[in-house]
Amino acid sequence: MIRCGSRMLLGIAAMLAPAGASAQSGITYDAARIAAQSSDPSTQAADLSLSAAEDNAAALDNLYRPTVTAAASVIAYQKTLSVDLSGAKADVMQQTGQFLAGLPGQFPPEFSALVSAVAGRIESALPGLIGQLPDQLDYTARDTIVRPTLSAVMPLYTGGALEAVSDAARGGVTIAQGRRQITAAAQEVSLVQRYFGLQLARNLRASAEERLAASERHLSSAQAMESAGILPHSAVLDVTVLRDAAQRSHDRAVREESLAVLSLERMLGRSVDALATPLFVNTGPLPPLARFQNAAEANGTGQTSLARGQQEVAQAGERLARAARRPRAFAFGAYSVDPTTNLPTEPDWVVGATVSYTLISPVDRGRLADAARTRSAAAAADQRAAADRVAGEIERAHAMADSARRSFLSMDSSVAAAQENLRLQEIAFHEGVGTVDRLMAAQAALASAESERAAAAYEYDVSLAALLAASGAPQDMSDYARREDRVTVDGK
Repeated sequence: MIRCGSRMLLGIAAMLAPAGASAQSGITYDAARIAAQSSDPSTQAADLSLSAAEDNAAALDNLYRPTVTAAASVIAYQKTLSVDLSGAKADVMQQTGQFLAGLPGQFPPEFSALVSAVAGRIESALPGLIGQLPDQLDYTARDTIVRPTLSAVMPLYTGGALEAVSDAARGGVTIAQGRRQITAAAQEVSLVQRYFGLQLARNLRASAEERLAASERHLSSAQAMESAGILPHSAVLDVTVLRDAAQRSHDRAVREESLAVLSLERMLGRSVDALATPLFVNTGPLPPLARFQNAAEANGTGQTSLARGQQEVAQAGERLARAARRPRAFAFGAYSVDPTTNLPTEPDWVVGATVSYTLISPVDRGRLADAARTRSAAAAADQRAAADRVAGEIERAHAMADSARRSFLSMDSSVAAAQENLRLQEIAFHEGVGTVDRLMAAQAALASAESERAAAAYEYDVSLAALLAASGAPQDMSDYARREDRVTVDGK
């Protein structure tokens, strides 16, 4: 992708001469980086996702704590009681008759006749009195009460299920961190592409303006020489073709610059005028490849963090599957704040413990555990593959950056030779001893050399950003842009 972009810009720069554009006062790369981080919605989404994952993990850190619940219930009820009195009435009649029959013998003989008369009257009146009582008594109670209660449940043993849930949540944090790192690295590389891509586009546009002005001068000179009879009309036509080609190249360069400005402004969320950090190349060799690979292992990259988090979640799922085959124990308790509102069958308080084990389940727990182990093994393989991908990206970016650096440094002599050749061909043309073909070839050679040099600097910057992002240190791009061995396209 980096090489394709460079070739596209090289195509735009064809037939252009050196720009000599210097860094202008304006937005620095560091300022652009801050603006991009504050306005990029993908970065904001990654930050919010990470914050949510951290809150979720913190919420699940203490699953073994008791759950205490306060509740208040409003209860409206009705209770109907029915009591059979027929047996009690018969018992009363029988026992009263026996009592009255034996009552005269309990008094002196002179009173026995009187007592017998009284007892007889009571006995004869008793059926009427008892008969007024119903054979069945119905009672209905209706009320509305408010019942406040406190209840608590605390897990004692879950076979590792709660620990697995907590570990899975922490694995979710690692995944969110990996995604945040991937987003940050991608944003850094994209910013380098857009920021320094705009610098390259402006460099090429300035070159196009200079070539167009030179072509205008050549055409004017050719027309004057034709009028003086020094140059044939066919040569003037060749110079006209050269001038028209320079105009088209200039128009393309202006268009590409406008598109590059829009792209950078969209990323920064602000207007962009001048850029203060020019295209640059560090003349000193890059640190050894092993240093970047060690940095990736020490810092952790987005891909490896994402894979590690997925493995943590898979391992937690394996432990959760094993826990399904183990017993569970819970302690519980309840307390009625207002015992007067309790129904007759309800206790004022209760405490206890429960141990349960699932004997038969519709889910094959053995196969479920096998699937969890397989997922854990797959996640471990993905983690190894992620480490291999990161190592490959570092190797590739390191090689591309070093190649671009060498190409940039080797072009100085080519640019100097092309500049001198163009100067000599222009003198020869204006003196009438040179040809248009040689002048056009000299211009093309210089344009190609300058464009390749600028494109090499752009490729170095983008490759360096990719190398730092792959090694987990994308923020170090600013340090390389300020190093003392920095050489810019404008030679500063």
